[in-house]
Amino acid sequence: MWNNKTFKILLLLCTVTYLGVIFLISLYMHDKNQTLELAKQHAQQQTLYAAQKIDQALSELSTIAHNIASDISMGTLKRKHILTRLQETVKTTPNLFGIGVAFVPYVNHPETRKHSQYYVTQEKKVGESEQALKVFTVPIIYFDTKTQIKTILGVVFIDYLLSNIKDLMESLEVGRTGYGFILSEKGVFIAHPIDDYVKESQTIFHLAESYHDDALWSLAEKAIDGESGVVDYQDQMTGQSAWIFYQFIPSTHWSMGIVFFKDVLESSSLQRKLVRICVLSVIFLILLSTLLFRVDRGTNASLWKMVTTATLILMAGTAFLWYITQTAPFIKEQGSTMIVDKVGLQQFIGTKEKTSQKTFYYVPTGIFIESIEFVGNNNVHLSGYIWQKYTTDIHNDLSRGFILPEAKESKIVKSYHLTENSTEIIGWYFQATVPHQFNHKKYPLDRRQLNLRISHKDFNKNVILTPDLESYGVTNPTARPGVKRELVLSGWLVLKSFFNYQNHYEDTNLGMDNYIGHSNFSHLHFTILLKREFLAPFINNILPLAIACSLLFALQMWLGKTTTFLRTLSGIFFALLLAHIRLRGAVTTPDIIYIEWFYFVVYGSIIGLILTYFLYEYKIPIGAYREGLILKLLFLPLIVLSAFIITIVIFYI
Repeated sequence: MWNNKTFKILLLLCTVTYLGVIFLISLYMHDKNQTLELAKQHAQQQTLYAAQKIDQALSELSTIAHNIASDISMGTLKRKHILTRLQETVKTTPNLFGIGVAFVPYVNHPETRKHSQYYVTQEKKVGESEQALKVFTVPIIYFDTKTQIKTILGVVFIDYLLSNIKDLMESLEVGRTGYGFILSEKGVFIAHPIDDYVKESQTIFHLAESYHDDALWSLAEKAIDGESGVVDYQDQMTGQSAWIFYQFIPSTHWSMGIVFFKDVLESSSLQRKLVRICVLSVIFLILLSTLLFRVDRGTNASLWKMVTTATLILMAGTAFLWYITQTAPFIKEQGSTMIVDKVGLQQFIGTKEKTSQKTFYYVPTGIFIESIEFVGNNNVHLSGYIWQKYTTDIHNDLSRGFILPEAKESKIVKSYHLTENSTEIIGWYFQATVPHQFNHKKYPLDRRQLNLRISHKDFNKNVILTPDLESYGVTNPTARPGVKRELVLSGWLVLKSFFNYQNHYEDTNLGMDNYIGHSNFSHLHFTILLKREFLAPFINNILPLAIACSLLFALQMWLGKTTTFLRTLSGIFFALLLAHIRLRGAVTTPDIIYIEWFYFVVYGSIIGLILTYFLYEYKIPIGAYREGLILKLLFLPLIVLSAFIITIVIFYI
């Protein structure tokens, strides 16, 4: 009767927890799919919007070229008026960089080679020849009504600035989530965050072949065939899972593409839902094991099978919690504004100017980190390059240079000084030791955020340093812009890097009445997010603890069968104590760190084992029952359960 009631109760609990797991999983999938779908729709709209903007701008140019070609063919536009017509067209068409008419040599007058003298450009100059792109070439056709023969007299061609296309790409709201590119009808990159692809006229087919990427090759074929759609893709630059949305541009037969990274959609709310699913799944699986092994019968074999299974389930649950912790998104700092594209930068500047009556100077500033080294527990040594761009007539009243106000020690040496057109570019090599307040409580699953604050030399002027985004290829944080790709930082992985603004409140004006840095002024920061590599701490700490627990369990099983029980227990205790002392020496902090709680659990198990020994020796009922079966059964599950609960409390409560 008792067995029957117990089985029914376990079955009921198992059913309830199973339904709870199904409900939580369905809720999680719904929220995740909804997030993905909204993000997918946004990216698709951005792709379509950009393609339509380009198509609209270039369709106008196409119409102009066809009209001029038609007028010349019909004779309504005489050669002596062509140059005037072209000059008027350039003046009234701001998107047009240049337009020209070239006649085929030896046509109609073989004795005279007629090279084109008809080419007009905007007054603004092009910095590099690669920036000008011939968009349209429309033939000028003469039709002889008598002979019914068509003769090509020449062509009308239109030049468009690549910088205009690049500006349009940078106006898209994808900097935080991905990047865009444009392909010609032959698959040549017309626009891409990596300038070398454009300058070297590299094709997407060459890129796909070099990476042995069949998905990219398939996308390229569909795009140049005039198709539009989306494909799943593993980005070769960042190693991330992504979508690529591609859209055909009819006027030029180009194709527009946007790479949208999926992992940026992860949120802390989704992570917490996973934790709830994990906890309830562990409870369900343990209850299920009690049913499968018929614990209600109370046999030794069924009890040991259930206990072994429950221990493995709890260990798997703890490991899954570790995985969730390692992959969880960083929590955004309050008062911080991340800048990853021109759209975000312009929005920040616009908001700043609306809320302030002051006139600001904006100085583009870039950074490239070549090395990172941790000095002690709370100091970071950084080295690399910082550069600034000053424009003539705008920055004449400003000093040249920057400071690192939060650095304990710094060394700044000018490395180069260039002038391009009206822009002065100055670069410095720097070394700085910056103190940080790291949180060691979650060691060895801790992560770190490195911040380097950069300020202008002129304290008494309204100078805002702006990220020089144009100097980077991909500005998505996961691509780690501004950090050396081959950077070696022992024991750590670089996850992201980005520029951001943070408001600082200081209670002094440093003796200057017009000092702006003490009242809600936004200072430029370069931030790097790091994650600790788990393998080394696991081997150094978790593995010895697991071995110690195994030895303690063996002693538990040998109760009454060994005469060296207390001596062996003492040896294990002192070995653990030495390991604990070594851990405290390696991680200096007044707080109790995560892994340290595991030592306390093992210390508690040692005390429990001593109590078990005396209960068994003095024939106390709970210790003597079935030769200490209850205490033996509970030993490992209680240790693993403690680790599971500690993980939840430390990271999620």
